[in-house]
Amino acid sequence: MIEGIEGLYQQIADSIVEAIHEPWSVAKVEAIFYPDSITFEAEYVRQAGGLASFATTLGGDRAFRELRKKFKEAGQPVWGQACFELRADGSFDMKWGYDNCDDNGDTIFDEVEWSRRHDERHKRIAP
Repeated sequence: MIEGIEGLYQQIADSIVEAIHEPWSVAKVEAIFYPDSITFEAEYVRQAGGLASFATTLGGDRAFRELRKKFKEAGQPVWGQACFELRADGSFDMKWGYDNCDDNGDTIFDEVEWSRRHDERHKRIAP
């Protein structure tokens, strides 16, 4: 176990609760670390039904960065993608992604894959 990550999980959870201004059942934030940037994608399921997106908060973004730093400092394999899924009851799942990463653990940018993900997300969230 990496020391100090529980508090970072709580910061991410708090940032999700802060960012969503209507009743919801489940929400997730995906962070994708590239060599020169980070992409955050956030969406939630409305309690009344339907999927919506939300803007991540600076505190949540910082917590993802700090999580990655703690992995590096602990000598653990560094992930290029992470997905934090929070349920309204406070339970959560955290998944780490190592696919398509370079030697530094950064996701290798693939324009075709990025466009595919963007289009797929747009179709899921669009009314």
